[in-house]
Amino acid sequence: MALAANEIRLENVRLAFPKLWTAEPFQGGTDPTPYFSASFILPKDHPQCKALEAMMVRIANEKWGARGAAVLKAAKAMGKVFYRDGDTKADYDGFEGNMYVSARSKTRPTVLDALRQTTTEADGIVYGGCYVNAIISCFGYTKGNNGLGAGLKGVQFRAKGDAFSGGGIPADADDFDEIGTSDDDDLTK
Repeated sequence: MALAANEIRLENVRLAFPKLWTAEPFQGGTDPTPYFSASFILPKDHPQCKALEAMMVRIANEKWGARGAAVLKAAKAMGKVFYRDGDTKADYDGFEGNMYVSARSKTRPTVLDALRQTTTEADGIVYGGCYVNAIISCFGYTKGNNGLGAGLKGVQFRAKGDAFSGGGIPADADDFDEIGTSDDDDLTK
C-alpha cells in the first residue's frame, strides 16, 4: 500500500521513549489526554533528514500559504515541530549529536516484528534502544501555538540495539539452562 503525501516511513531509526501499548499523558505537560507515543533518533547524516525538512516546509506552505516559511521558523524556535535537533535533549541517552522525530496518536499504532507479525509488549522485541522502521503522518496545527505535529501509525522492529537506561531486553528462554520437571525430588542443586 502506498503512503499518503503527508506520510513518511522512517527507515532504520532508533526507538526512544516507546509508549506503544498503553496510552499515557505526556509527563510534565498540561494536556491530560493519554497518547501512544515514541521518539525516533536518527544521525544528522541519515538519508531521510532532507526529506523530513522538505516535508515540514511543504506542510507549512500548504497550511499557512505565503506565511508558511515564517510560521515554520517560529515553530522551530519554540520547539513546536515533530523533527528536532537531539542536542536539545542531550541529557537523554542517544539524543546528543543526532536528530529526532516525535510522534503520538490517540489510537494504538501497529507494532510488528521483523517478519511483519504483530508483537506485544510482553514479547520484548520492541524496546527503547532497538532500531525500527516507523510510519508517521505529518500535519500542521493551530491549537495554542502554530506548529507541525506527527501522528504515530506504526512501528516495525528492525534490529537490536543497546537498551537505553531505565529499560532493557527481557531474558530469552535460551538464556536459561533446563533444570528438569517439577516432579524431580531435589531441585535445590
